[in-house]
Amino acid sequence: MVLEILMGTPAWVFGLFIVLVMLGFEQSKGRTISRGLIIPLPAGMILLSLAGISSSFGVSPITIGLWGASLVIVTLFSIKYLPVKGVRPDAGTDRIIVDGSWLPLVLMMAIFFTKYFVAVFTIIQPGIVTSTQFTLACCIVYGIFSGIFSARAISMWKAANSPA
Repeated sequence: MVLEILMGTPAWVFGLFIVLVMLGFEQSKGRTISRGLIIPLPAGMILLSLAGISSSFGVSPITIGLWGASLVIVTLFSIKYLPVKGVRPDAGTDRIIVDGSWLPLVLMMAIFFTKYFVAVFTIIQPGIVTSTQFTLACCIVYGIFSGIFSARAISMWKAANSPA
């Protein structure tokens, strides 16, 4: 059954997976980046999360509301209690020094596989996907992952713009 699922997966999904893994490995290494690179990856993953909700459960006040509420709650909590460490301005430049972290790879894979498994369930067990509990749980999970990405971006932005 697993082989059938993989064989039925469109090629672009494997391409996206490879790109996300490469981005995750890049994030695991310390590097110097421009401040403008703080936002694109988290924004892209938040949009992928929102696309997962939209394509699987539709856009409704409940689905978007749960996703949004989860995103905001986790963002606020994470900014306060789990700020990103290892981000500092690069003296004399408009760049920042970022220590490597495996967390972005873990989060990217979590969003990717959540979206993938929901798509698989849509095909093999459509009754589960249409259940209220499954829909609510997925919206909350997507919101949590998005909130962590959002908090990391905000926390990095604050650290990058603090006095050296």
